[in-house]
Amino acid sequence: MRWWFKARRGHLLLPLAMALFAGGLYAVQDTSVLLPSLTGAPRVALSLFVPVPLLACLMAVLESRLPAAEVSGVRSVTRLDNLMVSAVAALALLCGVLVAAMNSTASAVTCGRNAVFLTGLMLLGRAWAGQTAVMIPVGWLVTVVVVGFRGNIPHLWTVVALPADNPFAAAASLILFAVGLAAQIRSSRKTA
Repeated sequence: MRWWFKARRGHLLLPLAMALFAGGLYAVQDTSVLLPSLTGAPRVALSLFVPVPLLACLMAVLESRLPAAEVSGVRSVTRLDNLMVSAVAALALLCGVLVAAMNSTASAVTCGRNAVFLTGLMLLGRAWAGQTAVMIPVGWLVTVVVVGFRGNIPHLWTVVALPADNPFAAAASLILFAVGLAAQIRSSRKTA
């Protein structure tokens, strides 16, 4: 397992990703910015974009592999990958809760939930698009900003723009994450 983690460069990239995520959460806190939109002029929480470096590092870790060797190996690398992704998502959620507790801000918890949602979206896209699926969550965020608001109120389908205590957003995040993990089982068996 140690060799698998080192081959994935997890020992270098994942601590960097978590430090960027925690630092970004702490830096932006409840800052919101006015962004251009087709459906109004929403004030968007800057923390919406904090998970992007975490997702980029996670994709880099998942894609540093030798597909032929992993498919022919005895150990299930897919299970290890899913455990690693689950641990990163859980740490992101825990980091959001800790920053929220330290600063009394709900946007940090929302950011942790959004990291789980966007990770699931990225994994689902990875099954079909490969490494370029890292851009799918970025595209989702841009779509949310451009057409996801009615005035300053987010639509339900946006998920990432909904408040921290929204049960639909929590359920959608968990479901999409589970679907993404299932899609990763299928995609990691491919050799090309």
